[in-house]
Amino acid sequence: MTLSQSQRNTRIDAVRAVALGVVIIMNMMTFSGLAYLGPELRAQTLGAVDLALWQVLDLFLDGKALAAFSFMFGFSFSMILQRSGPDTVAAPPQVWRRFVVLGAIGAFNAIFLFWADILMTYAALGLLLPLAARLSQRTIIGLGAGLILAGPLVLALSGIDAPAPVPEGHDESLQAFASQNYADAISQNLNMVTGAADGAAGMLVLRAFMLTGLFLLGLAVGRSDLPQRLMTLRTEMFRAGALLLAVGLAASIVLHLADTPRGGWFLLYLDTPLMALGYLLLLAAALHGPRMQRVHTLLAPLGRMSLTGYLGSSILGQILFYGWGFQLIGQLGTSAVIALAIGTIIVLTSFAHLWFRHFVHGPWEWLWRSLTSLRAQPILGRAA
Repeated sequence: MTLSQSQRNTRIDAVRAVALGVVIIMNMMTFSGLAYLGPELRAQTLGAVDLALWQVLDLFLDGKALAAFSFMFGFSFSMILQRSGPDTVAAPPQVWRRFVVLGAIGAFNAIFLFWADILMTYAALGLLLPLAARLSQRTIIGLGAGLILAGPLVLALSGIDAPAPVPEGHDESLQAFASQNYADAISQNLNMVTGAADGAAGMLVLRAFMLTGLFLLGLAVGRSDLPQRLMTLRTEMFRAGALLLAVGLAASIVLHLADTPRGGWFLLYLDTPLMALGYLLLLAAALHGPRMQRVHTLLAPLGRMSLTGYLGSSILGQILFYGWGFQLIGQLGTSAVIALAIGTIIVLTSFAHLWFRHFVHGPWEWLWRSLTSLRAQPILGRAA
């Protein structure tokens, strides 16, 4: 059984919405202040249940949601190329502008909303996608897998320190973001953008290789006939997803229990992309079940405006936790932050449903398209 273009888009949007939702949950851990605490201070601050929840998030979701979202970024780019026609790859000035505008939006987010922005990284690494799109399918897959594997190998051969959580230990952020003066939040955002990665070269190297590789794998899958055949491949996807998740989880558990890895043990850092791909396979297989239409209808609008959802969660994160808002930073445990994050996702999903009753693009998506095209794009009308 094959799917129509509209059905495929709805299911892809639903998968993207779930990935975005998990990204929002993890970002809220930073907005809440919990991610800035070192392990000892966190153990002293949180109760037993909240500490256990934190460890579950760290083991199962930290980094994996971002990796899954990165794969979907490459997948979405393949759809952009398909809509733009065959000449886009050969003459891509508008494609280049698309990434430049995305980088500018990311810079706005990093300075005024959330310093741990991922859009600038996506824009920089995404510049490789138009070049990669000229290559054969087999070459793209090989490059993607090779780059993911190269990250841990570069760490092992270069002597760079093992990756460490970037915000952890920046206790000064708690006081800065608790200030009732919004200018202090902007100032600390700038401090974190320019200084948070000091001493985190291992994380930056690993992330650069991993994200680029996942971009390429997403591009390759989007160009293949797999999206049209998902209904007939559900059993195989469940099996492959479970295997990747099990292998990645085993590596992640060893990383959490063992001392800092050296040499070949750096391959354990493949846990993140393996688990992310496993999650995506399981999620796509589950969402392509015969009785999942209501779930698609519920989730797809948020996935369709994922840029707006991502930036909107940053705005809501500041309102909830920062000093100029409800001043909850440093006041809540893991379970309460998860509850607020789920509430944020519900608000953003409801907003998406209401918005698409009247407009064809999300607000930030419209701005992105208009700046890329250098002219205002049509926005009025009910989304299909």
